[in-house]
Amino acid sequence: MPGKHIKRLKCGSGTLVDAVVIEGGREEALYWHQKVQLPYIAKSPNFRPDRNWNWPWKMRWWPILFQSCTRRNTAFFQINVTTSSGRAFPVGQIFVSDGFPFFPGQRQECIFLWLLAAAPQTALLAQGLPADLKLMPPLVDVAIQFSFQRGYNGLLTLHAARSGDKSADRALYRIYEKNVSLIPYKKQGYVSTMRRRNDGRYFYADEERALELTTKLNYLR
Repeated sequence: MPGKHIKRLKCGSGTLVDAVVIEGGREEALYWHQKVQLPYIAKSPNFRPDRNWNWPWKMRWWPILFQSCTRRNTAFFQINVTTSSGRAFPVGQIFVSDGFPFFPGQRQECIFLWLLAAAPQTALLAQGLPADLKLMPPLVDVAIQFSFQRGYNGLLTLHAARSGDKSADRALYRIYEKNVSLIPYKKQGYVSTMRRRNDGRYFYADEERALELTTKLNYLR
């Protein structure tokens, strides 16, 4: 059902885990920073583009920046799973811009997915959660369902920013194209809505793709 968030996550083994999508703020961002970012992401032995992200700082200033510079609202969502101790624990989160111009069809508005972070396996294991939770498609789905809720028919855009690590950049591109099944934006030249040239790392979901991806995850709703 378009506009309805997931209520479960799938593990690599095929089992399902109950989950809940919440709209958060600075308090939730601070919890992630203390419980996930600093002890696990910042210290990860594997390269992560979000290693140095400061979510409390971003959640304090980015909404103000977007409102003052673009007149657009923002939203911050988390997917929470209950641990064995009964506490809700965030396994992933996104930050989006509401009403961004849809660059494949610039007279339409969409949700632009600016930031996405998934908890690493070490953080999940420390909470007694399955290490093989499938997080990327559900996190992108949160943005697509928010697009439906806002009346944009599921339209979504994002940019897989380069990190400086070529291997990580290639892996992120494959995730969005193959794992999540977003559409690469192939049009050459200047992306006017972004005020920069297309570097080949923009992705989108049009109305048809948004419905396809929604249907694909309906078993989690």
